[in-house]
Amino acid sequence: MPFHKGLIAAAAFTMFAGAAQAAPEVITLEKGEYLASNEIGLTDLSGSATWGFSKNLVSVLNVIKSGLQAVPDATLQAPTATYGSVGSVRYVSVSATAPVTALTGSFDGSSFTLQGVQTSGGHQQVTIRNGATRGAGSLSISDLKINLATKTIHADIVGDHGVGFLDDHALWKYDTVSGPTTIDLGFTGEPTALSFTNTFSGLFLVNEMDIDNILVKALNLNNVGRAAFLSVNRRSSTNTAGFGSINLTTSVTAVPEPSTYALIGVGLVGLALFGRRRSSRQPAAELAGGCAAAWAAVQMPVTNSKGKS
Repeated sequence: MPFHKGLIAAAAFTMFAGAAQAAPEVITLEKGEYLASNEIGLTDLSGSATWGFSKNLVSVLNVIKSGLQAVPDATLQAPTATYGSVGSVRYVSVSATAPVTALTGSFDGSSFTLQGVQTSGGHQQVTIRNGATRGAGSLSISDLKINLATKTIHADIVGDHGVGFLDDHALWKYDTVSGPTTIDLGFTGEPTALSFTNTFSGLFLVNEMDIDNILVKALNLNNVGRAAFLSVNRRSSTNTAGFGSINLTTSVTAVPEPSTYALIGVGLVGLALFGRRRSSRQPAAELAGGCAAAWAAVQMPVTNSKGKS
């Protein structure tokens, strides 16, 4: 029985269309990990997130005369200047840059939609007795986690005076995010970088009670220090920044899985057999058997770095 070339074309079209319309998978790629999803391997996660303190927050640090230090693995930038005849030293700006340790997103094999980012490290504030405090105190904010679905930023918090350790605490809501959060792969069969550059702006507390329950308590503030932090979190036409913004720059590398090459091979085998069929009138059973063998290679499970197929 003749094997119609239209069936070959239809089968090939169906196969490649199915691959292009793969169901999205929600994945979390950790730094140093290789993860397979929808016939594509994702690896080489890199990047950082920088929390830039707002001008109002920098002013508060100057009011309460807070000392600052980095919490590993972050780095801290806090240049100072000397003002007045008494030589008062004040912060000019403050930012903390932490490495990205994990990226969560929805991946369908052709595009990646960012859903979450995790970082490592942060900063610590230390106070002593002065006009805005009752005495010594300390507070660290680290390991920020950005959730794009809820527009919430979580953090690990350690504070003095009974605050203790708060794991994955919902600290801020952000108002806006700039930069694309979905990147098309544009895959060519070669390793391809997926890069995100985003700014999360307008950080305001999820719960205003955190001013008293965390900031005032941990830093041992009096009413002067408390009023200063309240002004940072008071949204207005002249205060849209809140606690500042987070600038994210991160990327992953997408590489073809072995099964992707096998899928390409199926198409090549089909073309070769079709050409042979035209030249030698190859029996239909032999042609079908060749295509079946090629397709069987694609069905072989491929194991990723986590041992999943």
